[in-house]
This record gives sequence, C-alpha cells and structure tokens, in this order.
Amino acid sequence: MKSIQSKITATYVALALLIVTSTGFLSSSGVESFFKQHLVNSLNQQVDLVAYFLQRSSSLSFVQIDSAVRTISGIENIRVTLINADGKVIADSDVPPEELSTVENHLSRPEIQEALKTNLGTNMRRSTTVGRDFLYVAKALHSSLEGEFFRDLKFIRLSIPLEEVQAEINSIRLSILIAGFVVLVLITGISVLVSRKLSKPMVQIARSLERIRTGDLNEHIRVDSKDEIGRVAGAVNELVEKLKDDIAQLEKLERVRSEFLGNVSHELRTPIFAIQGYLETLLNGALNDSNVNRSFLEKAQANAQRLNTLLADLINISQIESGEMKMSFRFFRINEFLETTAKDFHSAAQQLGVNLSLNLQANDSSEVYGDRERIQQVMANLIENALRYNKQNGEVVVSSREMDSKVEITVKDTGVGIAHTHLSRIFERFYRVDMNRSREVGGTGLGLAIVKHIIEAHESTVEVESEVGLGTAFHFTLRKG
Repeated sequence: MKSIQSKITATYVALALLIVTSTGFLSSSGVESFFKQHLVNSLNQQVDLVAYFLQRSSSLSFVQIDSAVRTISGIENIRVTLINADGKVIADSDVPPEELSTVENHLSRPEIQEALKTNLGTNMRRSTTVGRDFLYVAKALHSSLEGEFFRDLKFIRLSIPLEEVQAEINSIRLSILIAGFVVLVLITGISVLVSRKLSKPMVQIARSLERIRTGDLNEHIRVDSKDEIGRVAGAVNELVEKLKDDIAQLEKLERVRSEFLGNVSHELRTPIFAIQGYLETLLNGALNDSNVNRSFLEKAQANAQRLNTLLADLINISQIESGEMKMSFRFFRINEFLETTAKDFHSAAQQLGVNLSLNLQANDSSEVYGDRERIQQVMANLIENALRYNKQNGEVVVSSREMDSKVEITVKDTGVGIAHTHLSRIFERFYRVDMNRSREVGGTGLGLAIVKHIIEAHESTVEVESEVGLGTAFHFTLRKG
C-alpha cells in the first residue's frame, strides 16, 4: 500500500510534468511561430531593400544586375529570385544565368498566387529547382521599375533555407527542454519536501490511532499545526479523552452495579433469614409456647415490613435513575405542606422521646413549584432519619425560609451527628455511617440516595451540615411560584 507521502509526491510530480510539458509545447510552438513570423517580416523588409537597390541600379546591364543579386544573396544568406508578370524567372541567385531558361514557370507557385491577391505571399516547401527546403516570401510590385530589363518585372521573391530556420528552432526547443527539465527537477524536490511536511502529521496520527486501537488510551497525538490536520488531531485527542472518561464511567458503573447487587443481596438476605428463623422455630414447637410465639410472630412481621420497605425503596431508586419515574410538577403552599407532613410524624416522635417542631418563616401564602408527592417522600426520609438518629429528649426542627425567588427548607436535629469523613458519601446507595445502628433503627440505606435524586430532578441540590454529637441539618430549595 502506497504511503500518503508517495501519493502526494506522485500527484505533485504528475501535475508538474503536465504543466511543464504543456508549457514547453505551447512555448515551443509560440516561439517557432514568432520566429517564423519574424523571418517573414525580415524578408519582407529585405524585399523592399532589394527593390530599392534595383530601382537605383536600372542603368546596369543584366550581367551586372545578376552579379549584384548574387552579392546580396551571399551577404544576407538568402536566395533572391526575380519573376516577370507571366511567371518567368529572369534572375535567381542560386541558378546560373545560362540555366534560367530551363527553370519552370513560377506563376503557379503558392507564394506568387498569394502575392497576386494580397501583395505579400509566404510558403514553406521543397524547391524543385535546387532541391532544398525553403521559406519563401514573395512581394508583388505595384509599378514597373525603370530600365529595359525591369520592364516586365512583377515579383521579387526572397527565400531562406529551412535547415537554418529549423536549426534555430531546434536550438530554442532544446533550451526550453533543458529549462523544463530543471524546473521539473526543482518541483520534484520541492514536492518531496512539501509532501513529507504534509504527510508527517498524518503519519503521526495514523501511528497514534494504531496504538489507541490496541488499547493504549494514554496515547496523545502531538500536532502543533493550526490547519485542518491540527483540528483532526485535536478532535481525535478529545475523542480519546471522552472515551477514557466513558470507560472510567463504565468501570465505575460496573463497580457500582456489583456493589449494588452485593448490597441488595445482603440487605434482602438479612430479613429473609430472620423471617425463616422465626418461622422455623415456631414450626418446631415454639408455636405452642405462649412465652415466645407472639414475640416471634411480631419479629417476623417487623422483618417482613422491613423487606417490603426495602423493595419499595429499590423500586423507587430504580425508577428514578432509569428516568421511568414521572414527575407531576405543580404549585402548592409550602407552609401548609410542611405542617401536614410534620403532623404525620408527631406520634413517632413521641414514641422515640423526640420533640418535633416547626419554624416556618416563609409567608403562609408562599407557593413552591414541584412534585408534591415526591417532596413528601423527601421530607419523610429526612424526618425519619432525624428522629431515628436522635437522642432521648432531642429535638427535630422543620423550617422554611424565603430566599429571593426560592424557598429554603431545612430539617435539623440534635442527634448523634455525622463525621466529616462520611459527609461526601452519605448519599450513596447502601452507604451507612454506622452499619449496626442503621439496621437497629430499620434503615434501608437507600433513603438519602432517593432524596438526592428527587431534589436534583427539581433542579436543586441537597446540602448537609453536621457535627458529631451536636446534630445534623439538611437543606434544599424549591422555586417559588
């Protein structure tokens, strides 16, 4: 498989070859055309000079004229031919005078016919008279020259051997070819350098991607350019970082899933084993023992209730985290809601020897926007925890306070408190500050996780403040109506 560098180089070289070849061909054709036109113009001017010379030499004899024509031919390196109106050659620098009578009539020659029509005619062909290739320029005279010899002179024709013309053209073509070759070599060298520079970052990207493909997610593509290649490298780096984050998140989720399954199994096993133990004991004869049968049934019922509560919490948190739990948001009066909620826990508070009170600073008419049933679930979890983890004759205060466009709700207790090392993890599922005490008071370990998710669904957060031995306070806010 060809590398990108070789492809780029080949493309540049092919393009350069096409351009140099096309330019060379056009230049060669243009120079050849220009050179030939230049010769035509030069011969045209020389025709005028010959005509002027003949006009001034009209008193000379034919021998003298013939000698002069040959002299001009030798000096200018051109062939001079004088032709009558009827096409008869009367003088030719390349033909001896005694052989002029054998020269074919020139009236049908292309340059003569063109000169008859346009005054100036040109043509390139092989001369049948002297057997050589010539460029011919013939000019028709508008008036006859003086003198008996020139009375019938109609055309002056000059010609130059094409061997010389072609030699000059070939020399020019050779120069163009050499220049084109030099340019092609230079472009090839530049193409190699440019392709190497262009392909280097792509090669780096390809190598890094190969390492990434084999699992090395710490690979980082180092491309400093700000062009499209640099942006590609940056995008790949961002994708790798996102992939690393996604993998880390998946690993975390897998750990959480494993821990969750382990915790669920453990939490379910405890009440189930307890129920089995009490029932087996009763079936093995304790059912008829009035000293233990009622106690064992009550304990079995309590564990069944604990199992039911755990399953309900598991269903709740599963629905919340999967998005299946639908929220019904509406406005409701917060103080009235808190008063009703607190009344539901007065009996439980009295049984535990804890004083449950309200400190409602929000306006009685203040309304908040939220799911009343889910906020009721939040308050139930917070108040239950505040009562369970409190001291004898302790206190739990539920308060409300207006804050600009929000209402802050607080549940504060004077209980055992939470050490600072645990505060960052108390909202994790099944996380317990004191495992034994949590089971003694009947907690499932899911209450605060449910609280966190519900409050976040209301675009708010739960904040906690606690001091060991002094108590704990949970705060959250809801948007006012």
